[in-house]
Amino acid sequence: MNSSASNEIYPSGISFVQANKKDLHSLAQFSKKMRRHNIKLLPFEKKELFEKYRTYGEKSAKLNLFILKYKKSIIGCAGYGQFKGSLNGRNIPGIIANAAIVDPAFRKLFPSATVLLGRSYKNLVFERKLFTLFVPLDDAMSLLYKKRPFRHFAYLYQFMNPFIAKINPTFQESQIEIKKIDRFSKKDMDAFFKRIYRQHYFLMHSNSDLLNWKYSENAYYKFVILAAVIKNKLIGYTVVTKIGTDIYIVDMTVDLNYPSAILRLMFKSFSYFDTKSVTNTIICATHQSYVDILKKAGFFCSWKRECLFFPESLNFFKINKDNFESSNRSLYHFNGFARHLY
Repeated sequence: MNSSASNEIYPSGISFVQANKKDLHSLAQFSKKMRRHNIKLLPFEKKELFEKYRTYGEKSAKLNLFILKYKKSIIGCAGYGQFKGSLNGRNIPGIIANAAIVDPAFRKLFPSATVLLGRSYKNLVFERKLFTLFVPLDDAMSLLYKKRPFRHFAYLYQFMNPFIAKINPTFQESQIEIKKIDRFSKKDMDAFFKRIYRQHYFLMHSNSDLLNWKYSENAYYKFVILAAVIKNKLIGYTVVTKIGTDIYIVDMTVDLNYPSAILRLMFKSFSYFDTKSVTNTIICATHQSYVDILKKAGFFCSWKRECLFFPESLNFFKINKDNFESSNRSLYHFNGFARHLY
């Protein structure tokens, strides 16, 4: 790397580190400051920050969060969540980056400071051999990153319905049984994902340990977890929570041989909430089969956000770049991180 590029990427006075528990107070203060700019991606309570970005599977004080500092003040940060998934039939470990924030005042003073956030994920790609997806905060960030070694991957769509929680539909009799569960079974989840990955070109899924860590053992959020089964065979699940007056479907994956399971899971989950106070029902979806069903149920698209990735990471998993470029992006499915994108 030449000196001019170094000066551009590392502006004078800025340091870049992975956050840990001792940074929680400063991060909470930074989050409150950003809310005055109407940027609300980060929690502003220390406990919630820790729960959202604690490191899975490691006894470490480090958080899944990188921070930019100018002298001793935080001026930006970016977090990520872990996942395991499949891409073109190959098993891949990966992360999805979110909550990338740079103080608007420092964006003007140091335009390339934002690039440091992206470089943090590039390091993870090459050091840990991770498939890294990155969700910029806005179009300006997207354009900046795409000038670097980032490429378009897909769009994340948020679908919303202000009435659906108040509807009590009737279904024809079916063999599908919906039941509430407290934890995910390793045997059921392994068999489920092994069976359905063929329905998706890209599927971001998790093993039972990671799902239980995110939902069953989460001390800050209370989730309703439902499973759809036929004759004891898992055909889908959903994870739902209520925040304020909105119901968030934060995770939903179904065997698309049983598409009605989407609606059955969704409507059954509403029975666990007081829907009289509900304003909106919100879900993120990309796979066209999910989108088609949501639209029929009255959902409408309220925003889309571009998702980027490092093409070099395809080499780790021996994914042909030409095949990837020609892939059908209507078969991509992101699950398990919808709430983390707000």
